[in-house]
Amino acid sequence: MASDTFRVGKRAEKNLSKILDYYTDIDEKLANRFFQEIDKCFEYIKDYPYMFTKRYREIRVCFTKVFPYGIYYVIKVTPKRKTTTITVINILHTSRKVKYKE
Repeated sequence: MASDTFRVGKRAEKNLSKILDYYTDIDEKLANRFFQEIDKCFEYIKDYPYMFTKRYREIRVCFTKVFPYGIYYVIKVTPKRKTTTITVINILHTSRKVKYKE
């Protein structure tokens, strides 16, 4: 079941930008590989939004295969309009300690 709408929230965009800057400083090819990995995960989330179990209330996490990052997202279904919206709320390193907000 593919989603009708896929959004990347401001916090996720900001963190993605910081991560890309970090990897670009190390090696531009590494940054490109990271971006491709994130893009693959985004496509997978779009195509199979319910594949990942809920981790924190309504928040689901898709972990990248190569890099140590998790993509945190929520699914909102509007039954009246029969639409599904996926919102990526954050992209975080797996060893970071973070308090989650909804």
